Amino acid sequence: MGRFLVRRLGWFVVVAFSIVTLTFVISRVIPADPARLAAGLNAEPAQVEEVRRLMGLDQPLARQYVAYLRGLLRGDLGRSVQSRQPVLDDLRMFLPATIELVVAAFAVYVVLGVGLGVLWAAWPDSWAARAIHLLTVGGVAVPVFWAGLVLQLVLGTRLGWLPVAGRLSPDLAPPPTVTGLYTVDALLAGRWDVWVDAVRHLALPVAAAVFGVLSVATRLTRDSVAAELGREYVRTARSKGVPDGRVLVRHVLPNAFNPVLTMLGLQFGWLLANSILVEVVFSWPGIGLYAFTSFQTFDYNPIMAVTLVGTGTFFLVNTAVDLLYPLLDPRITSSHL
Repeated sequence: MGRFLVRRLGWFVVVAFSIVTLTFVISRVIPADPARLAAGLNAEPAQVEEVRRLMGLDQPLARQYVAYLRGLLRGDLGRSVQSRQPVLDDLRMFLPATIELVVAAFAVYVVLGVGLGVLWAAWPDSWAARAIHLLTVGGVAVPVFWAGLVLQLVLGTRLGWLPVAGRLSPDLAPPPTVTGLYTVDALLAGRWDVWVDAVRHLALPVAAAVFGVLSVATRLTRDSVAAELGREYVRTARSKGVPDGRVLVRHVLPNAFNPVLTMLGLQFGWLLANSILVEVVFSWPGIGLYAFTSFQTFDYNPIMAVTLVGTGTFFLVNTAVDLLYPLLDPRITSSHL
């Protein structure tokens, strides 16, 4: 286990270093002038040059790169041109909103994707299977931003059932900050009105994020469970009179879940990536919206910081998935990792 973690950490350092280098080079070669943005559009050339000097942009590219790496080793992600404050402070402010959105979407994704996939495999000729098939085809065909806009138009604007933007209604004060997740903090504070409102604001963004990727979990679960249902041990158990439900829960699902678990780990990362589009559509104040506004203003440091957050999330989730394999399947030991 120790060797596995050391090896995985080594690969993370290599990947993170490569991504930082690539992002740094791309951000410096695009035709944009962050010094002009920071100084203001009406600034005099001398003022722009002074800002460029203060930002270190007058230095050779190699020296800028070394300075950035030194800052990373100290935990310094630089300053944002937009907010005029350290990027690390911005991430502390915006990251809880993204975590709340992605974790809620992932929980719904797992329940629906695995549940619908099992239902499809267990009763392949039912009307429910045909409906699930239609749902998964629609999910593949519809872009996440378009699904979000349709949900806003129908359920938010036309029917007025759910709010279409933000994390909380303007007339409600946020709960005392403990975790930064409004749903959790509202429960801890006993603010049930805030909790209900926060869940209602989560509903449409979560639905938009899940709809576009639901087909992946559903189809893979269906294929994996269907393959196990056709094996000899299932026919043997049924011939002995073991109820189908028990065969499915006790034998089929544990054997079918390994490829599904791998896919779920990857999909968590994709949900994080899709959160940029979801947060923009629903004005959700997370790091996705923060990254989008940084792209618009060529604010380099926030873009690189969000890239690092995404890389670290992929690493942590995939490492956790690998560590779960021996717990779910005793045939897999730590020596196989």
